[in-house]
Amino acid sequence: MFCVGTVYALSTLQIELPRLLGISQSMSFAPFASACFGLSVGVGICASLVTKHGALRTTAAGTAIWGTAMLGTGYLLARSNFYGMLACFALGGIGVGLTYLAVVVMVGQGFPTQPLARSAIGPLGFSSGTAACIVIYNFYQFNVLGAAELGKMLSSGGVGILSAGLITAASLPSDAHRSKNFCTAPKSSDNYYSQTFFSTLLFFNALPGMTVFTVLLPMASNFGSNFGAQVMNDEHFHILPYGMVALGLGGFLAPPISSVLGAKPTFTLLFCVRGLMLVAFSLYPKPAMAMICLTTVLFAHGTGFSVLPGLVKARQAKPVHFTHSYGQVLISWGLSGIVSTAINTVMGSSLEGMRTVSLLLGAAALAFSITLQFVSTAL
Repeated sequence: MFCVGTVYALSTLQIELPRLLGISQSMSFAPFASACFGLSVGVGICASLVTKHGALRTTAAGTAIWGTAMLGTGYLLARSNFYGMLACFALGGIGVGLTYLAVVVMVGQGFPTQPLARSAIGPLGFSSGTAACIVIYNFYQFNVLGAAELGKMLSSGGVGILSAGLITAASLPSDAHRSKNFCTAPKSSDNYYSQTFFSTLLFFNALPGMTVFTVLLPMASNFGSNFGAQVMNDEHFHILPYGMVALGLGGFLAPPISSVLGAKPTFTLLFCVRGLMLVAFSLYPKPAMAMICLTTVLFAHGTGFSVLPGLVKARQAKPVHFTHSYGQVLISWGLSGIVSTAINTVMGSSLEGMRTVSLLLGAAALAFSITLQFVSTAL
């Protein structure tokens, strides 16, 4: 999960693309949208692959696909082939989707009485992978590297991720015999309302976080420059990896929070607090407020992703329907990334653009928290 979690750190590359390839800033957001498109495809087809090959092999294959995509991206970056890079990211996104859902299934099979393991594995992996990439970006100073040098680094990272996938496939036994009857698709009429509701819930829960991840480093760069700080020397930029702790912490604390408050109050609280912080930042765009808002959004992002699998599983007529149903729900995760990219493309990552986006997302979160009170019978 750590390996594919690096997809949330694509802004470490995107921030350099206008300088390296001469494209506009709005076009530099396209790799994230491309990866999110692949992500939706990956989670959508994962259940059938888990049924045929097992969760372990599917996890290894997804990781290897993401590594191959990074290897190809580095090669194409060195040759200034932007559209080829987009194709690689779409392929890599499929790998991310396969790995994410297969790991959730695999951990659920291995620890059936430990919901914390299943719920926290995603946020912990994605937060640590993103934090590691930001640290590497800062340590190697990507902003002074040329396309060939940065491409070589990306290819090297891709080789490492690809190797992890191949070693996993070679060293672990197949669990296809356990998964053969684990991923049956439910009838189209079964829990249609619940699945539609959960897809909508996931979309709105993921949208603020995906919007942040689309422009994480460009946002930090422009925010710092507005307060007279250089990016590589800006303490707010250096603290970003620590901010990723909030994402993992949300996943870790989700089960006890949900068990105490209940699912509906938990999501209502998440949307209300997140909406208020986003609106507050739009009105008071200062560094301290920005960090508070960032950690709130990331914590709620991780908490929502941790609570949702258990809710989806509880609504299934048979446990074997979980993987297919949750995979269909997760399609809206990728969709939220595509929509967030469109929002940032239109608004940009300037301070004024950030304030406008923050206000819109805050209003949407508050509105959805109210809507939850009337349509959340699935909870």
